[in-house]
Amino acid sequence: MNTKPVKRQAGRPPGTKNKPSKIKIKNKKLLLQTLEKEHGILGPALKVAGISRSTFNNYYNQDPEFRLVIDEIREGAIDFVESELVNQIKAKNTTATIFYLKCKGREHGWIDQQDMRIEASSEIKIKYIVPEEEPKKLNQNNLDITQPIVVSVKNN
Repeated sequence: MNTKPVKRQAGRPPGTKNKPSKIKIKNKKLLLQTLEKEHGILGPALKVAGISRSTFNNYYNQDPEFRLVIDEIREGAIDFVESELVNQIKAKNTTATIFYLKCKGREHGWIDQQDMRIEASSEIKIKYIVPEEEPKKLNQNNLDITQPIVVSVKNN
């Protein structure tokens, strides 16, 4: 009797290709519970759940429902922190008040730096005019303050 060996393809048995395993479902549930307890902070949640970051990234990128729940947990964490910040402001914490204004009051002039967005198709030359008291400070960073800064812009 001459029988040929049956050739099998690597991977899951037929009919189970898109079915998540029980372990994967259990891991996802554990991670979601842990992430909720850790206020949306991923590192400690992964450590407690015993799940690697690459496994999390696979779950997050391949499962839209899982991604949605993760995003909701993260939004909830931001809401929690914002409410704590408001509590600090109500308690007359000046630092919290200034922080809030720098983040949310930009349109009213509460900013440390100017944001500049420029669209161009080639290169832009910028010349920084140095106030008299700054040259020594700038030169400590090995900047050539006599030459314009040239920025190449690539179209996407």
